[in-house]
Amino acid sequence: MNTATLKIFFSVLLICFFTVASSLASDPAFRNGPGGLRIKDMQIGQGTAAVPGQVATIHFVGWLDNEGARGKEFFNSRRQRGEPVSFVIGTDGVMPAWNEGVLGMRPGGKRMLLVPPGMAYGQRQIDGQIPKNASLIFQIEMVRLEDAPGA
Repeated sequence: MNTATLKIFFSVLLICFFTVASSLASDPAFRNGPGGLRIKDMQIGQGTAAVPGQVATIHFVGWLDNEGARGKEFFNSRRQRGEPVSFVIGTDGVMPAWNEGVLGMRPGGKRMLLVPPGMAYGQRQIDGQIPKNASLIFQIEMVRLEDAPGA
């Protein structure tokens, strides 16, 4: 290949790379949530939709956001815990993105969340895995919903 052909080839390759890398952030299937949260339903579940005060039991995978693409995986509930996690929707026990991101989900549903720092951990660094002011990406699967004890 001559120099001009190589320049064109690498220019096209670079454009393709940035198009793919930013594909999650610009995906029109995402809807806007509060605080800059972006939500995409990947699979709609069945049954009652999640509301504040219920106990949500979820499996999740979390990645650092790498300019709109999945970066380093920092947690996978199936691999690292072997069981899902549960929390009361609307409490301060989890990051704001989870409280907002599971609203309306039904058991069996799956969502992708693009989480800005203010809806995640903000200024806090977490376990050397998540830097300060990190944007995160989560894939969440709603395993089950239950009424909170005493509700």
